[in-house]
This record gives sequence, C-alpha cells and structure tokens, in this order.
Amino acid sequence: MSQPIRFYHRNAIQEVSGASTTRTVLQYLREDARCTGTKEGCAEGDCGACTVVIGEPDGNGGVAFKAVNACVQFLPTLDGRALFTVEDLRQPDGSLHPVQQALIDCHGSQCDFCTPGFAMSMFALYEKHGHATTGCAHACEKTRPSRQQISDALTGNLCRCTGYRPIIDAAEQMFDHAPLAPVNVPALARTLESIRRDDTFHYEHAGRRFDAPRTVEALAALKGSNPNVRILAGSTDVGLWVTKQLRDLGDIVYVGQIEGFRHVETTEEWIEIGAGVTVERAYDEIVKTYPELEETRLRFASLPIRNAGTLGGNVANGSPIGDSMPGLIALNARVVLQSVNGTQRHARDAARGSLHRVSEEGHGGQRVRRRHPCANARRQARQNAVPRLQAVEAFRFGHLGRVRRL
Repeated sequence: MSQPIRFYHRNAIQEVSGASTTRTVLQYLREDARCTGTKEGCAEGDCGACTVVIGEPDGNGGVAFKAVNACVQFLPTLDGRALFTVEDLRQPDGSLHPVQQALIDCHGSQCDFCTPGFAMSMFALYEKHGHATTGCAHACEKTRPSRQQISDALTGNLCRCTGYRPIIDAAEQMFDHAPLAPVNVPALARTLESIRRDDTFHYEHAGRRFDAPRTVEALAALKGSNPNVRILAGSTDVGLWVTKQLRDLGDIVYVGQIEGFRHVETTEEWIEIGAGVTVERAYDEIVKTYPELEETRLRFASLPIRNAGTLGGNVANGSPIGDSMPGLIALNARVVLQSVNGTQRHARDAARGSLHRVSEEGHGGQRVRRRHPCANARRQARQNAVPRLQAVEAFRFGHLGRVRRL
C-alpha cells in the first residue's frame, strides 16, 4: 500500500500523495504549495535560483542544514526531512531574518530573481555557524565564517546584475544582527523523530513505485525482486534525465536513507567511504589526509551539488562530468561491490568505468576505499567551471616509485 510523503515545511508536517514519483521539489513548491519565492532558472542545478535548505537529524540530537537545488531533487526524497524556503525566513512577529536584513542593508539585490537562492545559501551558513545572540541548541560551534568560507558557501548561486561583493558583505554582516533565528532546533529534531520511519518507505503513483529502504538487506531484496529498478542517490545527475531529457525512470529505489551506506571510516590502511556519503562529506575526510586535494574539492561542482550528490553515485553513473574519477584513479581507489545474495567483491578498475558491467551481473556499489597513505596527487591543470560537475583536473602522481600521467 502506498504511503504519503511526510515532511516538515511551513511550520507543520505536510503529507503529500498523488504526485509523480519524479516530481521535483521545485515543481511542488511553485505549483502545489504556491511557495513561489523559490525560482526556476536552469532546471539542472547550475544557477542556484531554486536553492532551498534541507534539515535532517545529525545523529547527535540536533539537525544538519544543507543547501540543495530544488530543481533536481525528487519530492519523495523529502520523506522524514524538513524543507525550508525563503518564505520561512520571516520571523513569527513579522520582522526580517538577519539574512534578509543584511541583504537590504548592504544593497545585495537588484533584479531580485537570484536573491531567494542566495538568501537560502546564506541561511544554511547562518544555521551552521550560529552566533552568540541566537541561543540555538545546535551541537555545532558558534563561529564566524571567514570571507573565503562565505564565498565558498555561495558557489552554487549565480548573479547577473548585482555582483557578488555586496552579497558577500551581507553574509558577513548577518552575524551582527541580534534577532533570534526562527528555527527551534530541539523542537525540530523532535518533530523529525516523530515522522521517522523504521521500515522501507513505499510510495506509488500512476503505476510507478518509489521505495526508500533503511537497510542494505532491504535494498538487496528490492533489487532482487525487480532487477531493472532504477537506483537513485543524490539525483544531481539522474535528476537531469527527467528535467532535460524527459525520461521515464520507471520504478525507483532510493538509497539516501540507508544508514549502512553513510559511514566514513579511516584506518591505518584505508579510508573507507560508504556509497551514500555525500561528495562534500567524503572530501571533508579525504582532505585531512590529502590536503593537496582541497582545491579539487572546491572546484567539484558547487556546494549545493556536493551536499546532495554522493561519491558512490558519481562512480556508478560513469558520467563524463563526474569529477571524482581523476582523484579516485590517482589514489588507486577500490570499489567494494555487493550482490543481491550478499557476496562481496573488490573492483580494481571500477573508477575506470567497469562498474556498469559488474552491476549488470547483479552487483551494486557499496563503498569506495582509498589506500591510506597513497599517491601524492598534484594538480597539473585546472578549469574555472560553472557549478555543475565539470572536468577540472589532470593528475601526475607517484605511487610506489612509479609515475603516471592521466
């Protein structure tokens, strides 16, 4: 039996049925919820006009806030999460949020089309860092981001007329405003806990299924019963199959709720990254050991794309705009595959494209392993890219005395 999509939005738990399994969050907001502050510019995750903030439990009793692109996120993936849009920024008494007030004071808007997206990226940064006057109960430290950190947080938002200097000024100034932020984090955490599902979320519409299992075993069972089911992770690539190519994805199994895919473990020999770990979180761990890859991380798409896209999905899709491949090859990474019957194998050449072939044999990517320590990757070329995933690096690296050029 189909279950409704449950999520928190506009200060209430929303339940949605009757929407297509591939209806985007942006389409829902503008056409169904009538929250038209969120704009559509490119419908492919480039411009940032559709930026919203997703909140989900952080595992420590708090809530993690992440800016993502609503135009490529499918509505059923919101189940169990919180959705914040520009309409949520105004405080209960009608006063402006510090983000909004700072944009006004710093003249950070001109035509205003891109402003809601910028405001939401700034809101995510505001909630991440907090400040002494908010009284928020976040687990995060209340720090003040540097101007460079602000610039990095806004990489997913493009502006054609105002220019970025007054917007960055506003992001600095928003931490000086005294009003409380409108998010009551402890209360939100309790609300999200109340709608959390312990078993597979099952949703149907027009003969199409969307399943979100909670365990690797449940995923294996779904894949075994329907070998042709489409596996979905961050949808930063697959989302464009719908918005640009108008493809029918068929039945979907969403792996974004599988805790067993979201682990990161560093040992003396390996850095092991679960297939469902976001690109941003994966690079957070990788650059601790390989700081020379920090610039590669910053040039890997934009923050909203890295917040949603997964390292496993980047490998599995074999996309020509999948920027993790040069680094994976340079670091001599291995992909651990698991079949529907539970057997595992290591695919040495998965990063070179063979994962598609082993997937056809009934295996799916479970995690990516990088040897630790390994190659010293050194940037040879770079390309200033728009926020979508683009080719950015060529590597020369040495490993066990051998030097290769890619």
